[in-house]
This record gives sequence, structure tokens and C-alpha cells, in this order.
Amino acid sequence: MTENPENHTEIVKHRRIRAFDGFLSIVEFDFQHRKFDGTMSEILTRQVMNRGDAVAILPFDAVRDEVVLIRQVLAGNIEANVPERPLQVIAGMVGFNEFDTEVAVREAEEEAGVKISELRHAHRFMPSPGGSSERVATFVGRADLSLAGGIHGLSAEHEDIRVEVVSAREAIRLLDSGEIEAGPAVVLLSWFARHHAMLRYEWLYSRG
Repeated sequence: MTENPENHTEIVKHRRIRAFDGFLSIVEFDFQHRKFDGTMSEILTRQVMNRGDAVAILPFDAVRDEVVLIRQVLAGNIEANVPERPLQVIAGMVGFNEFDTEVAVREAEEEAGVKISELRHAHRFMPSPGGSSERVATFVGRADLSLAGGIHGLSAEHEDIRVEVVSAREAIRLLDSGEIEAGPAVVLLSWFARHHAMLRYEWLYSRG
């Protein structure tokens, strides 16, 4: 894919400090940018959640035409005063020296007890670039879901995750009805809805 030069402008960086370190990290920095009229902006101060890279994965059983969705309590939903345990897709953070593909496979097993035999890359996106540096790589994972279900997650990370296996059609209906709001699930299921038929055909009639 050819890079669009309009995506870039001149940035002059000034002060940068780590404003907070906890479960999340927040940095504060000053910068200037070249404006559309060619002049430089004033010095601007912004705070950004330094979130890093993440992955999201939708396990898909082409034979049964089913996918895995999960439920777990989300702190952001509590603060937003919306349903705190919504349907979403499996997700996790990419650590230092890790590949997003290996993290996707690992998270599927940790959060849902599902083994992935093949990955198809969907989208890479930034959920909230105005205030967060997080980039999320999304995948559909080929899996046998005949025994999927139950409660999963790492006790060391206080995870309490319930697996729900639904038909591909039902997952897309939940997206279209607005019942699914979590960003990674919306992006990934939107891609899946457009490519479902082709992907199912490929995985049904390919070897492995």
C-alpha cells in the first residue's frame, strides 16, 4: 500500500514527562505542528495514554459456522455507566519482543481455551488516537469450536471470562443491532461480516 504524503506534517517536539504510572501510563508533552496554511502552530500541550500495541481475535469454526465471543467486566464500562459485562472479542496486550500473531494465538487459549490453527489478518486500527497511542491488530482465527465454552482467564490477572459460542449470523446480527459496542469487536465483526462467506469457503475446502 502506497503511503499518502498528506498523512504527515512537520512536528517539533518539546517537553515530555511521564505524568502517571499505574495500570495505565499517561505522558504529557508539548509540541508544534506545521498547519495547512504552511505556518507553525503555537506550542500545544497534550496528555496521552501510552497504551502500546494490542491484538483482538475472533475464533471461527468454518465447519459449524460459529464464532467465539466472550464476557468479562470492563472498567471503562463501569465508569461510562453502561452494561459492565458486555459481549466482546478476545483481546490482549503485545509485550516487548512479541509478535502480534503469537499473542493472538496465546490469548485465544488463555481467555477461551481455544486452539488456533490458522490466522487471517483483518484490520489494524487506533481506537482513540486523540488521547491514546494504542494500536490494535485484529485477526480471525481458524478453530474447532465443538467443545468450546465455560469460564476461562488467568487467576493471576484476576480474569473471570465466560465463553459464548454463537452462529456467525447471530454475531453479525448482534453487531448490526447495536448490542455490541466494544471497539475491537465492532471493527473485527464488521470485517468478518464482509468476508465471512469467502473465508468460510476457503477454510472448508482447504487442507488442514
